[in-house]
Amino acid sequence: MELKPGQLPVGILGAGQIGIASAILASRGGENVILWTRNENKIPQINLALQELSAFCKEQLGPPEHSAGRIDITTDFSRVDDSCRIILECIAENLAEKIDLLRRLTACRERDVLILSATSALSISKMAAGAGLEKMLVGAHFWNPPYLIPVVEIIAGEKTPEGMVQRACTWMKKLDRIPVVCPDIPGFIGNRLMHAMWREALALVDAGHCSAADIDRIVKYTFALRLPALGPMENMDLVGLGLVNSVEDYLFPDLAVNSSPSGILKEKLSNGKSGMRAGEGFYSWTPASAKAMIKCRDLTILHQLKWMEEISREGTEK
Repeated sequence: MELKPGQLPVGILGAGQIGIASAILASRGGENVILWTRNENKIPQINLALQELSAFCKEQLGPPEHSAGRIDITTDFSRVDDSCRIILECIAENLAEKIDLLRRLTACRERDVLILSATSALSISKMAAGAGLEKMLVGAHFWNPPYLIPVVEIIAGEKTPEGMVQRACTWMKKLDRIPVVCPDIPGFIGNRLMHAMWREALALVDAGHCSAADIDRIVKYTFALRLPALGPMENMDLVGLGLVNSVEDYLFPDLAVNSSPSGILKEKLSNGKSGMRAGEGFYSWTPASAKAMIKCRDLTILHQLKWMEEISREGTEK
């Protein structure tokens, strides 16, 4: 598959879930994409995933505003290193493996290339230092699914030039994303918030206070319903900071403070119940039920985004 002429491509390292989704996002933003995978045998599977996701986005989001770029799948690492103006690393969330892969980027160091890591929690400073890319590497945490979730957390390492951070933000805006610059602390902002809630959820189940299904019902049908309209800080203002202070003074001493994963999580993993891909985690999953859940997730996000756009438009018109 040949790339259209006239534009240096974007390179994506890794063709897993985030890599494939990022390739579609970049393509819909008018970018030519070189998508690198280690495993040539997986190229037919990757092609199928790209076709299915492209069709979903076209059906649900409409045709892209720009002329869509082409996506070229390759196992030749040098094609990304030698020719791309932006490189996005999307391999598994393992610091040592990410550093090893980024070290292989040599030719691009001599050019003015923006290098991004799609890590969700790892230190950009440590990654950049280990790979020798302290002046080039920026973190870009895409929330799953990247083709729908608009916010991307942008993370500068200790020595990342401000110009590189601004280039990353500018590119995200070109892809119709909302960049939010975050500190290089473990988990950045979003995952710290999410895992704080998950820690408490696991502690409640671990203590036998409720079931996993109870947790999900309470979250989905109470405060999650208002989150698209009210973020946590807005909601605190709404209920009054005095009340927040009183509740926290009473509640905080009883909340989970464990500094390691919960017992029930370790138990599930030791029994091979690692989640949807394994067929069981807190729930039992079949390929059909897993696919249905992902579709439900995506359609729910779409519905919320469209509603938020309508509300925003009505507010602007007033």
